[in-house]
Amino acid sequence: MPHQDIHVRGTVRDLFAHRFTLETDQGLLLADLTPEGLALISLSAGDNIEIAGERKPSEIKVRRLTRGETAIDITPKPKPGKHHGPEAEADPDKAIDAVRQAGFEPNGEPRRKPKHFEIDAAKGGRLFEMHVTFAGEVRHAKPRLGTE
Repeated sequence: MPHQDIHVRGTVRDLFAHRFTLETDQGLLLADLTPEGLALISLSAGDNIEIAGERKPSEIKVRRLTRGETAIDITPKPKPGKHHGPEAEADPDKAIDAVRQAGFEPNGEPRRKPKHFEIDAAKGGRLFEMHVTFAGEVRHAKPRLGTE
């Protein structure tokens, strides 16, 4: 089922952290406000609201919520380790600096992958393959075979 935009009004029924159920003329819907949205507005059971967002197979990802005169727009943060933005943000020098800050000594040039850099590095006489996000976060230090 392709994702589609949805705009609906209803009454908040149940709350589960940043998700809630909304009683509408279409039935009961599950909506995801995201942690960022939850920080912007406090909901209670019985609130009459209007939401706009993207209908996914299991829930609605809320992009805009209106309660009375209050309207909020929600922009979720990118998840760590995910590639967002132009390729110019993929800075190999930043990746090398991250490996050094983690206590490893880089060996050779970073190899660019779709979502991260791979860098050969050494630490304590052992060799590793480091995975570093474009944001400069070391996500994985994989020991190379034969260096244990």
